[in-house]
Amino acid sequence: MRWILLLQEFDVEIRDKKGAENLAADHLSRLENPHQNEFENKEITETFPLETLGSVALRDDSTPWFVDFANYHAGNFIVKGMSSQQKNKFFKDVKHYFWDDPFLFKICADQVIRRCVSGQEAFDILKACHSGPTGGHYGANYTAKKIFDLGFYWPTIYKDAHDFVTRCDICQCQGKILQRDEMPQNSIQFCKIFDIWGIDI
Repeated sequence: MRWILLLQEFDVEIRDKKGAENLAADHLSRLENPHQNEFENKEITETFPLETLGSVALRDDSTPWFVDFANYHAGNFIVKGMSSQQKNKFFKDVKHYFWDDPFLFKICADQVIRRCVSGQEAFDILKACHSGPTGGHYGANYTAKKIFDLGFYWPTIYKDAHDFVTRCDICQCQGKILQRDEMPQNSIQFCKIFDIWGIDI
């Protein structure tokens, strides 16, 4: 009964074959069980061991940042152990995402739909937009704008673009003087017209 309930959420077709036609199963059913007479007294657990089947549960570097949103839209899975505030924030945020197999998309504030990316894919997109053939080695804000224009999204896009630009050797070699590095300009003092000439270089 539990397997039937568990498999109801999947589109599964079960075909029954006769033992004579299904030789592997027929052979397995004829093997002798050495533990046939041993009875193991186990309590029946009322929980489904595989109730989160298909959800991504690992939290490491390879797990995308949008895994909770994807699990919710793809399989209606919700992370357990969230507080009421976390649940309110989750349901407020999840409204802006939708699942179109195999990708998750976000409806951004400007009402443009962008695909959610993470990890190495996000880095490759950032690299192509900054230093690729059409990149141009522009600043962090313009690089982030190019990524948005291409239709991609991840939450730390501006921070990652800034970090990437500051680590770009070509940009650092030919960078211009920042405003914080400029010397303050002082007004020129003069007594009479044409008495003092000053040039600021």
